[in-house]
Amino acid sequence: MKPPALVVPGPVPPWNYRRGSRPTRPRLRELTAMGDHFDRDLVVETSSGTVRGFLDRGTPNWRGVPYGRVEQRFHPPVPALPGEPVDGRHWGPICWQLPIVAGRSPSSVFPDAAESEDCLNLNVWSPGPDPGARRPVLVWLHFGSRAYGAGSTPMIDVWHFAARHNAVVVTPNYRLGPWGWLYLGALDPEFEDSANLALLDQILMLRWVKDNIAAFGGDPDNVTVFGMSSGASDLGALLGAPAARGLFHKAASYSGAQAPMLEKDATEFAEEFLAAAGPLAATAAELAALPNVGLRTVHRRLLKQSVSRAGGPIIIRYGPFVDGSVLPKAPLDALADGLMAGVALLVSNVAEEAGVWDAWGAVDHAYSRVFAGSDQSVSHEEKVEQLSEYRWVGPARKLIAAHHQGGGTGWMQKFDYAPTTNWQTALSYPEVARRPVHGADVASLFLDPEGEVGSEDDRAVAALDQAALLALARDGRAPWTPWSPDNQTPHRIAAAAH
Repeated sequence: MKPPALVVPGPVPPWNYRRGSRPTRPRLRELTAMGDHFDRDLVVETSSGTVRGFLDRGTPNWRGVPYGRVEQRFHPPVPALPGEPVDGRHWGPICWQLPIVAGRSPSSVFPDAAESEDCLNLNVWSPGPDPGARRPVLVWLHFGSRAYGAGSTPMIDVWHFAARHNAVVVTPNYRLGPWGWLYLGALDPEFEDSANLALLDQILMLRWVKDNIAAFGGDPDNVTVFGMSSGASDLGALLGAPAARGLFHKAASYSGAQAPMLEKDATEFAEEFLAAAGPLAATAAELAALPNVGLRTVHRRLLKQSVSRAGGPIIIRYGPFVDGSVLPKAPLDALADGLMAGVALLVSNVAEEAGVWDAWGAVDHAYSRVFAGSDQSVSHEEKVEQLSEYRWVGPARKLIAAHHQGGGTGWMQKFDYAPTTNWQTALSYPEVARRPVHGADVASLFLDPEGEVGSEDDRAVAALDQAALLALARDGRAPWTPWSPDNQTPHRIAAAAH
């Protein structure tokens, strides 16, 4: 059964959505008529059409540039086709999703971002669209448990990388949650190609970058992919995907966990999802035909059921699996075999990764589940340390060790600082925000060290954190000794007085 046309409900400021149709974009003459909002020199021709940018705080920026299309739910993406010129002042649509913390958090995306399944678009910042400049390119894969987030998340401000460091930065959107990670191939042969769809979105995006980034002043032969949390985990999967080989040359993984599922696990999760659909859908075909609001309802329902069964906060199992095609083998095995031996790799963790669970009072609960046969009377600090090792630090060490085994070079760092601009502060978790827990380094990665936001220590640590990433992107190495079996101590990023 073919799914219905993709629909975004309600009026949306940036584009004029019509029910049952694709977004309409302004024609070039309309863009030209906008006058001072645009610079004629910021018109760029791409494989997906003409896009006209604007100046974001004096730096050229193009938003909502299409790189692919989602023609049918639960099927692979296809390349974007040239169409009407893009008004690059507005964010493109983001994937349908749930808020990070229902009822408490700030919006995870800008208020004018519309939700759509057809969300394959990206944003570019560059010092200028000079095809001969060949600047290093940074591609950001966002966090969000593979269930929320976007390339336009307000806390992620990449402007200064272009404005102050002569880099070209790309922040893409791709499918999330069931739209990008629900595998139905074992339930209905119609969806045998539904494996790892979000990963295919990302690979298609990287191909678009390779083909088009020179027009924005970037070097297609010097692309660094960096991601945090689920974005870093996606990067770990890309490191094991043969189709991604040659599309990026450096990689920086911040607090990623490398644990791809097997096909039986992905099928088991799909069965749970379908069971949670209840009367809304009884088959895979009916899920494919369900309106987006309905699919999100199932998404939310499954989350509530999973939390209820677990007795505490958990993360739904959205993620990649070894399907024999996109991922022919486990990414760690592919790395150990030398698949990405030429990619320079930076791996980073924060000092108290699992301390983030203190925001929900879940450390004791998580420890009792993971280490059921262990002494439960150990200190809280010891529980955080062991959970951090189990969930984040251990997998990071395995990632860099596999890369080393395959002939690759990598560097490891430990972020040991709690920025005053930490995002947990915005979520009303002040005690967690005062510690270097999972996600604390996001504030440093995207804080402008030459700006006025944050404390003096915040800006100094941000400069150190970003210097490592920029050195990797420019020179292919971090400014300290590479990791090896004989040199496993991570380089520490912290304030000078600590």
